[in-house]
Amino acid sequence: MKRKTVILLHIGAWSLLLASDLFSYHPPPKSVSQGGYTFFSFIIIHACYLLIPIFCFYSAYALVAPQLFVSRRNVIAFIKAFIYFLASVAGAVILRYSMEYYFFKPFFGFDNYGGHPWPMYDFIRNVFFFYFPKYFIYGIMYFFAENWYRTRHLQQQLEKEKTAAELAFLRSQLNPHFLFNTINDIYSLSYQKSDLAPGALLKISAMLRYMLRESRQEMMPLNQEINYLENLVELQQISAKGQIYVDFDVEGLVGQQMIASLVLVSFVENVFKHGVLNEPANPASIQIRSWPEKLSFSSRNKKNNYQKDKTGGIGLSNVKRRLDLIYPGKHKLNIQDDPLSYHVDLTLELS
Repeated sequence: MKRKTVILLHIGAWSLLLASDLFSYHPPPKSVSQGGYTFFSFIIIHACYLLIPIFCFYSAYALVAPQLFVSRRNVIAFIKAFIYFLASVAGAVILRYSMEYYFFKPFFGFDNYGGHPWPMYDFIRNVFFFYFPKYFIYGIMYFFAENWYRTRHLQQQLEKEKTAAELAFLRSQLNPHFLFNTINDIYSLSYQKSDLAPGALLKISAMLRYMLRESRQEMMPLNQEINYLENLVELQQISAKGQIYVDFDVEGLVGQQMIASLVLVSFVENVFKHGVLNEPANPASIQIRSWPEKLSFSSRNKKNNYQKDKTGGIGLSNVKRRLDLIYPGKHKLNIQDDPLSYHVDLTLELS
């Protein structure tokens, strides 16, 4: 909360307390309605009396509470807190005594004791038992609540910054990894002077434009994400000269639902990197089912246990971490890694 807003809230709270006090004592008692004691004097005197609970509240908030909750909790901190407490009592007593005998009586003719001055002991007892049980404790409680809120808010901000930094790092790992694979495929087509090279270049161009857009925002429309995956599949088929067999199927409502960008890419890439794709009777399968607030993704492929990817499993480890960060409690990921096959089932709650 902004400092200006907090100050206005404090002023409002004390103003309400003053208004309540004025309402309780209006009209002024006859015993104090003499000696030029007017309605204006009545307001000024009650406003001055309000300074005592204000002093008690903020002395507890600014002096005593920090020693109890922020400083190191050792003997020195408790001694300081006790000294500040005694100083606050003394300050409140001096404040009340000075107002009544050096301001109220000479300027407004207001005598709160009917000509029978209180001894100092009565001032101390009144301040200690009337003001401190409420306002001093309120000040400590307020400091504790404010400190707890500030600490919690700071922790949340740090966690958000940590999450954002971690996501940026994970995505920086994913994009170069993907670019290395696809550009290498296009290079092979160009080296072979294949007629498929221009089409492949258009596909990678469209994909790069999408990646540039998604680098500026974490969530992207679902239809754009699926279009990216379709380009990826077609690009792989072009580079393999149609000698791979993959069923890519999309069903359901595909529109402007938002999904974490590139969150499905690693699963699709994994099909091409580690799957047996040259068997027409046993094609790999990639299926996407979409609803207004839900999406399911599944992939099935026969494993090629002799094909090793020198880059390692960076993509899959990244996407698992991204799912944990972006969809905590809102996704289910099941990976079945059998000796001969590899299955992925993912369910997401879309935003």
